[in-house]
Amino acid sequence: MSARAFLAGAVLLGLLGCSTPPPAPPAAQLPWHDEVFGYDASSVEAARNNLFTLGPDLERRLKEHAVQGLSPRQQLNYLLDLLYGTRRERFQYAAGHTTGAAETWQRRRGDCLSLAILTYAAARELRISALMQEVDVPVLYDRRGDLDFVNRHVNVRFARPQRILDQGWAEPQDVVVDFEPEYTSRKIGRTIDEPGILARYYNNIATEFLAEGRKGPAYTFFKAAILADPVYAASYINLAVLYRGAAIDRDAESLLRHAVDLSDRTEVILPLNALHSLMVAQGRGAEAQHYAQLLKAARDNDPYYWIGVGLQQLKARDYSTAVDSFERAQEMVNGFPELHQYLAVAYWRAGKLRNANEQLALLESLGDDAAVTGLRSKFKSTAR
Repeated sequence: MSARAFLAGAVLLGLLGCSTPPPAPPAAQLPWHDEVFGYDASSVEAARNNLFTLGPDLERRLKEHAVQGLSPRQQLNYLLDLLYGTRRERFQYAAGHTTGAAETWQRRRGDCLSLAILTYAAARELRISALMQEVDVPVLYDRRGDLDFVNRHVNVRFARPQRILDQGWAEPQDVVVDFEPEYTSRKIGRTIDEPGILARYYNNIATEFLAEGRKGPAYTFFKAAILADPVYAASYINLAVLYRGAAIDRDAESLLRHAVDLSDRTEVILPLNALHSLMVAQGRGAEAQHYAQLLKAARDNDPYYWIGVGLQQLKARDYSTAVDSFERAQEMVNGFPELHQYLAVAYWRAGKLRNANEQLALLESLGDDAAVTGLRSKFKSTAR
């Protein structure tokens, strides 16, 4: 999916964070170990320069005189047609590797952060108002050796101009452009500024280095991510993984405590789980039990956790249990079209067609007619 966080050898879960996190700790007070890992600022600068660079071919197409004279809506259509084709199928979604704008354009593939960076950079060239945003979706885990990659989701929102008629913008709302094929989201998310984009980019580069066993470059880019955006919690968590692997446990614990303070509700479960694992490994039983209780409370009150559990149960064909998980999530939220879709499928698979149709009716009331039509067709044509 997108901005990536991960922990080593642990099951990752989610806390009840404050809506406004406290200030990040000053960089000078953080436990750096440049001499141990060999911090290389020059490699960071090279990556920074590549982030929003479009490359001569794409830049030329965006600067053509005819394009500059189009209305905002026409420019957006031109931009999306150019990048993704008229059927929006030109680029291939590919998880696991994040690239800057020019490389993504050349490769014609990328994860959702790569595609969002390309779209944002191209929109910036056309002076179209574009915002990158992080959107809550069920957390996905990807086990690679002894590392668990945790994927978060980003997309791009084009803000509707204030003077719609004068500027030729026919849409009554903002336009959200999403890239992830399975968990596409049209929600308004948390806007990420350019330092935040840079931090996620560095963080993803660092996780790739760490997965390859290249600890020096991993340290360099985790540190760069924290310096770019000191309130982005994932970088602290991941640097703590690196420290634990190097037996620098005290400083790893310090980073994880900072991450807990900075994390939102769906993110905080990661540093809590890491702290719990650290306490268990060090034989600190009472403290480990405290964090176990915090983890349970976080899971019990996080709808995205239960949605994620339900999706795993659906894949395992454990339909009745999936229904229970989705129903638990539904008790906590309102107006989630994707949850009504998941529940409809789970009910149908469990043989509860009446309940499935009730979910379709709720989905229809939210205006998602295409999803309703597709699911009804599926229910009629596919045997359970």
